[in-house]
Amino acid sequence: MNRIQETAVYDRPREKLFRNGPSYLSDEELVALVLGSGTRGADLAVISRKVLDYLREGAFRFHDDFPAFLRGLLEIKGLGAAKACTIAGAHELTLRILAPRNGAIKGAADVLPLLAFLAGKRQEHFVAVNLNGANRVVSTRVVTIGLVDQALVHPREVFSDAVKERAAKVIVAHNHPAGALSPSEEDVAVTKNLLKASGILGIPLIDHIIVSDDGYFSFREAGML
Repeated sequence: MNRIQETAVYDRPREKLFRNGPSYLSDEELVALVLGSGTRGADLAVISRKVLDYLREGAFRFHDDFPAFLRGLLEIKGLGAAKACTIAGAHELTLRILAPRNGAIKGAADVLPLLAFLAGKRQEHFVAVNLNGANRVVSTRVVTIGLVDQALVHPREVFSDAVKERAAKVIVAHNHPAGALSPSEEDVAVTKNLLKASGILGIPLIDHIIVSDDGYFSFREAGML
């Protein structure tokens, strides 16, 4: 990505947004808008790229361990306390706006905002969403990154947080980077394995959702769970 000060004014994030709207900006340019400016020795474009990478990989520490999340931001060269707090505030606002109405999960579509970070991922990410008895989200965590198979997606890892947090229900999800929404044989096998474990633990597995750029597939909606 070119340095911001070397970019023609016409093509800078703020000017592009005024001219064409936010959908024309890249993720890095949107972060640059939030940050506003770089610092001496640290160009805005470089900082924005690092912040974006950090948010994509470490977002789930935001509520689970906010001090650690903030420390990670402060390790980015050129990002001081003020800008780190701005990023954290913007991130919290985004989560609140995207949260399902009244905080309750009523179906697969209500989970999709929690999976928005999977867009554009080149590897499969397997995610566990833990719910309380009122179907409100307790926590969301990436369980594993890589191909979804029974060797990697172990029930112990999927249900560990649910047990610690005394969650009442669990939803799992993963992305298909290639775009296909139909579940693979491995997807079905993993779901059956997790369903068996959920029965033993007494924590119902209420859905397995597959997402891609083409939409989503719900095992529950398809009558497979």
